[in-house]
Amino acid sequence: MSDDRPWYREPETFVAISALIVSLSALAVGVYEASLQRAHDRAEVWPNLEVGTFTSGEGAKIFVHNTGLGPAVVEAIAVTVDDKPLGDWRGVLQVLLGDSSRAFGNTSLFDHGVRPGDNVELLGLPTASLPTPFWEQIGRVKLRICYRSVFDERWVVDARLGIASHRTPVSACPAQRAGDDF
Repeated sequence: MSDDRPWYREPETFVAISALIVSLSALAVGVYEASLQRAHDRAEVWPNLEVGTFTSGEGAKIFVHNTGLGPAVVEAIAVTVDDKPLGDWRGVLQVLLGDSSRAFGNTSLFDHGVRPGDNVELLGLPTASLPTPFWEQIGRVKLRICYRSVFDERWVVDARLGIASHRTPVSACPAQRAGDDF
């Protein structure tokens, strides 16, 4: 370095500043690419639970279907009839039919995973156990399912059976009521 030029006019200074600018640009591009990759990864394992009711000559089924791309882990499920919470399917049948001794089949979904493409039958009713009129009675039943993805993103599905359902993102799932068996 010559004594008559200031440090900022030396060629080494220009090389060092250029290397610093290139390094900072590479860092910015790397951070941006990492955020894009994370968003892509989350989209590739996005679960989407849907509640449905299927009827046939053999009876009716209430099921949950994962139409998303990733597994859904059910953290809470609640069932109400006429907005009154019930603890199990036998209680639901008691309210709808006045008789909880009728035949039915069920699967517990709480604290279970639902793989993409899976249908889980929550409740199966043979024809003899169907409430009448079926669609009017089943429309009194609401399900609320809170589930999460593998990235700990959470959603709640609110479904009125036979009518409509919608999904809402939430920050946390409510605790499952003690003793509920859904």
